[in-house]
Amino acid sequence: MNLWNVAMPVLSVVNSLLEERKADVADKTGLSVETVGKVSGVVGDILTKDEKMMEAVMAEIDKARSHDAAMAAVNALPVIGVLRGLVRPVITLTAFFWYVYARCTGVPMMAEDYAIVGGIMAFWFGLRPFEKMGNREERVAPKTPLRGN
Repeated sequence: MNLWNVAMPVLSVVNSLLEERKADVADKTGLSVETVGKVSGVVGDILTKDEKMMEAVMAEIDKARSHDAAMAAVNALPVIGVLRGLVRPVITLTAFFWYVYARCTGVPMMAEDYAIVGGIMAFWFGLRPFEKMGNREERVAPKTPLRGN
């Protein structure tokens, strides 16, 4: 178990107690209530930074998906839709065949080249298929009984 996963709930509880009892903490530490409130606010911001960033990223992803859906609806010619759909696969295959060609012919490749090819492969074969699956209940075929049952 990651130490951060254990510390997060504890720090959240400590921060909420600090927020609730600002006056008591200020009296015991000799600081002003305003200072204790600022410290509590900063700690709260640090604790929720990842959540806020994830929400912002998901909002951008949703915006991109809705843009793609709107563009698909606008494209009247089927050829345009086909061309749009071929961009990523063509770039992926080009990068992959460049990698194979370079490995077979001894063309020196730098770390950046490996990073580009690895990133493209990770995009297609990493989490991308799971993202496209969506709700599994809708895509799973209904169960059919086995023979003899």
